[in-house]
Amino acid sequence: MTRIFIARHAETEWNRIRRIQGGGSDTPLNETGLKQVKCLAGRLATEKLETIVSSPLGRARVTAEAIAREHGQMAIESEPDLREIDAGDLEGKLVAEVGGGLGLLLTAVTENGLPRLPGGESLADVRERAWRVVERLVKRFPKGEVLIVTHYFVVLSLICRVLGLAEPDIRKFRLNTGSLSVIEVEPAGTAKLVVFNESCFQVDSQPW
Repeated sequence: MTRIFIARHAETEWNRIRRIQGGGSDTPLNETGLKQVKCLAGRLATEKLETIVSSPLGRARVTAEAIAREHGQMAIESEPDLREIDAGDLEGKLVAEVGGGLGLLLTAVTENGLPRLPGGESLADVRERAWRVVERLVKRFPKGEVLIVTHYFVVLSLICRVLGLAEPDIRKFRLNTGSLSVIEVEPAGTAKLVVFNESCFQVDSQPW
């Protein structure tokens, strides 16, 4: 069994003001985010991690680096499949500008299935590429503990996959910045959710 810790990156200013930051935005952590990464790194300091795999986006990378320092400057693997959803034409817009929020747009199921964001991705796209990362990690570390550092829609896509939920069910969850979730995956692919949105160690968390 592989135990996979899944961290959402800490807060950026775009999180705070609710501006859409998908895979095309490389926004830095704000003051609150820098505090959050210290808390998250402390939470994970005693875990026996075999590797840290991070989205290449700066907000995730900085979060991963803080954790790596608690593990003897462990090397961080950059994984493009862990990038946030490609928000396409909606990148950088305020959530209030897109009529009901990004989650509603992503889960408005039509006869053709889940919609892709204009010029961007669908949740199904995100789930497929993110689960490929899980499968690769399970193959490499069948009895180990590993850490993924990624983004809101990637984390929730993985959680829905583990729980056997459809993508539209993503709207039933809220996930704090700098939070931690844990899944356990058997070599055969059977998975279970162990921890979701742990953030009691955290300060000033913001949803979305």
